[in-house]
Order: sequence, then structure tokens, then C-alpha cells
Amino acid sequence: MLGHNLPMESPRTIGVTLGDPAGVGPEVLDAALSSVETGAKIRLYGPDQLVRDLASRHADTTPVPTSAGLEGVTIGRYSRASGQASMAALQAGVGDLSGGVLAALVTGPICKVALGEAGLSFPGQTEMVAEATGADRFAMMLAGPQLRVTLATTHVAIRDLARVLSAGAIRDAVELTHGFLRDRLNVTVPRIGVLGLNPHASDEGRFGDEEDTLIEPVVSALQSAGIQAAGPLPADTAFHRAVQGEFHALVAMYHDQGLGPLKLHHFADAINITLGLPAVRCSPDHGPAFDIAGKGLADPTSMVEALRFAASTIA
Repeated sequence: MLGHNLPMESPRTIGVTLGDPAGVGPEVLDAALSSVETGAKIRLYGPDQLVRDLASRHADTTPVPTSAGLEGVTIGRYSRASGQASMAALQAGVGDLSGGVLAALVTGPICKVALGEAGLSFPGQTEMVAEATGADRFAMMLAGPQLRVTLATTHVAIRDLARVLSAGAIRDAVELTHGFLRDRLNVTVPRIGVLGLNPHASDEGRFGDEEDTLIEPVVSALQSAGIQAAGPLPADTAFHRAVQGEFHALVAMYHDQGLGPLKLHHFADAINITLGLPAVRCSPDHGPAFDIAGKGLADPTSMVEALRFAASTIA
């Protein structure tokens, strides 16, 4: 891969992948680098001309070209070429994170369809980073200033949820959230709300039994282990309780149960954090937004917050 012949950087180095070069990744990163003082060196991974252009305008940045050009890439439209470029940047950045070159990695917004066409065998960036860093337990957290949500399952069809959801997945999500709150955010006694799967947390079995047979036993075991977990909670009220400060984080059973309310409250300023890794990996909480790419309309706030979070963890 291009870029790996460059000199080794110091441990206080943040890597940033540009994401899909046809999307808003390069422009939100440009804006974020102009407004965030990270106090760290930054390595930029992506197509040659894009990373060199960004590095020429921002101090303490090193371009790491991972693809030679932009042939086949059209701003505002995904393609196999844009997927190949984003995958090459991701592979290089993840390789440097797992190799100790980087203290943290911020991954730019990608298009899963384009990555799939380019040959990515993982459902998304989270799973790829986890395998590369040797994480045997990991989870996806979306976090804003007031609301943090960890997912027990990620990209799973609704019809498959009852089959895929397991006690181990719920336990891992709660334990990883507890560790993150305690060790990364310095919350002395984390309070975690665990959502039910069914409406009204099944209303004592009227709408399913997963709460009684699956979720409640996990919560009880975690409580016995000293973790302040509460649940299973009705999802329709739990988010309000969390925003009011009752919980430091929630664990949702499936993707849209957790991310719909999270994005309503933190549409612009939430970030995606992979829990359970030996080093920090985070990303903006949005996709490549092809429909507004290159039009100067993209909001860089989520990328700003991702850079700030990455910098805060290596200060």
C-alpha cells in the first residue's frame, strides 16, 4: 500500500481517512482541520492529489497517498473507483493503527455499496477495524454531548432480530459501554439503561417474552457484578430519561431503535465510536451525502467532534 514507506510518526499521531472521495468527506475534513487545534500530528490517508492538497493548507499534517489518482471518480456519485479509493485509504489507516503508528484513527464517511463493489468483505468499517486490531469483543456507540447509545446488534434485518440478538451481545454492549464511560470519560459510577426489544418492554409478556427470557437475566447478572445497569426499559421513554441525566448511556437492541432518537437529538454533532479496541477509532455520524457533495452545503460539525474526541484521548 502507498504511504507505508514513510517515516514512523510519534505516538501522538492521529490518522484520518478521507472516506469516499466522491462524497463530502474531503470538504468536511478541510473545514474541520481549519477549526480544530488537536495538538497532535495528523496523517491523511486518501487519493494522492486530495491528501497533498489538504496537507499543503494545514499545519502538522502529513499526506499518505493510498491511491494514485481520481480516474472514474465523479463528485456526487458513488462508483467502484470511489469505493476502491476509500477502501485503500481505510486499509492503510487501519494497518497503521494496528501497527502502533497511530494513537487514534478517524475514518471519513464511506458508501457501503461502493465498498462492497470494491471487494470489502465486512458489513462496514467497524467490523474491519475490529478484526485488524484483534478485538474479540467490540460494539458501536453513537455519542453526542447529552446522549450516548450503544448497539447490541448493528446492521440486521428486523425479521432476523429475535434470532440474532443474544445474551452475549447484550452483555458485551453493556460491559464495553461501562468500561468506556469509566476509562475514557472518567465517569466514576456509570449508569446504563438497557432497552427492551418489544413495545413497552413487552408489557409483562403481552408483546413477546425476550425481555423476561433474554434481557432481564443479563441485566440481573451485570448488577450482581457491580455494574449499575437498569432494564429492560421501554424504549419510548428511556431516551427522555437519559437526556435528563438519569443514565450516562443507553444500550439499544437494534440499529434504528437507538439511532433514530440519537440523530433527532444530535443530528449534527454525534460521532461513531468503536468500543473494545486497543486504540481509539471514531468517525463522523453520517455518510458521504452524495446529494450535496461539492456544493459547499456539508456541515463539518460531526467531523470536528470526531477530531476533538480523538485528540482528547491522547492528550
